[in-house]
Amino acid sequence: MSTATIRPARLDDAPVLATLMTSLGYPSSDDDMQTRLGQLDKAGGYGALVAEADGQVVGLIALALGLSLDQDGAHARIIALVVAEQCRGAGIGQVLLAAGEAWAHEHGANRLIVNSAHQREHAHHFYETQGYRDTGLRFVKTLG
Repeated sequence: MSTATIRPARLDDAPVLATLMTSLGYPSSDDDMQTRLGQLDKAGGYGALVAEADGQVVGLIALALGLSLDQDGAHARIIALVVAEQCRGAGIGQVLLAAGEAWAHEHGANRLIVNSAHQREHAHHFYETQGYRDTGLRFVKTLG
């Protein structure tokens, strides 16, 4: 595998991004992903970057800018980070994370936040090795 290059996600990436999100445990169709990418683009304050290797999209990082009351300055949140299963362990996640950190910095964020489900222990280890620290739990209530 060649070195991964990073570029902004495009609407025509929707089929491979749907496959990547499904592999992460979030079933997505091509149409779903195209709609979601379009919504992020229209909303502003969001970024979606892909990693390409050997001409194929093999990873995604998506980010959102935000503000809070507990700290000064903007933050960015990783809303998705996934690497194709056959490419895991090849450093693509690190390249995507570095690109996400650069994106956050370029957009005025002074910190980057990521949530990770309890069962993703491998991901937790990855984030810790990249300088992230566990600061708490996330609680979610689905509003119907």
